[in-house]
Amino acid sequence: MKPVLYLPYPTIRFTGIYKLKFLNGGITFFVFLLIIVVTCWSIIELFHYRFKLISDSNLTSTWMKRAAKIASTARWTLIVSTVSTVITLALCVVGLFDQTMHKMKFQILDRYPEILCMSALVLPKSSETGLKPIHLFNGSALFSVIIGSFLCTFMGGTSLLALREMVLKTRASMRTIKMHKAFLISLFCQISVHGIMLGFPIFIYIISVLCNFDGNDVGYVAIVMASLHGAMSTLAMVLLNRPLYELFVSRIWRIFSSDNMVFRDQSSFVSMGVSR
Repeated sequence: MKPVLYLPYPTIRFTGIYKLKFLNGGITFFVFLLIIVVTCWSIIELFHYRFKLISDSNLTSTWMKRAAKIASTARWTLIVSTVSTVITLALCVVGLFDQTMHKMKFQILDRYPEILCMSALVLPKSSETGLKPIHLFNGSALFSVIIGSFLCTFMGGTSLLALREMVLKTRASMRTIKMHKAFLISLFCQISVHGIMLGFPIFIYIISVLCNFDGNDVGYVAIVMASLHGAMSTLAMVLLNRPLYELFVSRIWRIFSSDNMVFRDQSSFVSMGVSR
C-alpha cells in the first residue's frame, strides 16, 4: 500500500491492494487510525503501569507523589481528548464516505480522473468550505498526540529520577532497581523506533499538504519504514530486555549448535539403518 498525493489539492489515494473499485478510502483510514491508536495507548499503559509501581512505593519521596498527581491529571486529559477525537471522527463519517460532489468541483479531473475513485480521500480547505468536523478531528488528534508525548516523557523521566533517588537514599533491592531501569530504557527505545518509523511518513505527507511539496518520490521509503516499525520495535525490545535476549540467544544456540547438528545426523543415520 502506498498513499499518493495530488497537489495543490489535499487529496490522498491509497494504491496497491486498496485500489479495488468498491473499497472506500474511509475504511482504509479507519483501519490505519485504529492501529495507530491501539499502539499508542499500549505504550502509554506500559509506562503508566511501571510509573504506578514506582510512585506507590514507600521508598519514594513526596515530590514523586506530586508527580503522580500531575501524571494522573494529564492521563485523564488524554482520555477526554481521545474521546473527543472519536466523537469528531464519528461526525466525519458522511463526509469521508461520500465525497463525490466535492470532488466534481476540482479542476484537475481531466488530468487525474482516478481522484473520483472511492479509495481517494479529500481534505476540504476551511477557506472554501468553512469549518468541518474533519478539521475538528485534526485539531483534537494533534492535541492528543502532544499530551500523549508529554505523558510518556514525563512518566518515564520521573521514574528514572525516582529510581536514582531510591539507590542513593534508601536500601532498595538493586536487582529490583535494575529491572525497573532496564524496562524503562527498553520502552524509551521502542517509542523512539515508533516515533521515527511512523512519524517520518506522517511528517512527509503533512509537509507535502501544507507546503505544496511533492512527497510522492519519497513515498516508497516512507511506507517501507512504516511497514517495518513493528519488527524493529520487537527487535529493540528483545535486544534491550536481558531475559528476552538470553532466551533468544539460547534458542538460536540450540538451533545452530554443533551438538544439535551431530545429534540430527546420528538420528538420520539410525533411521536409515532401521529402514534397511
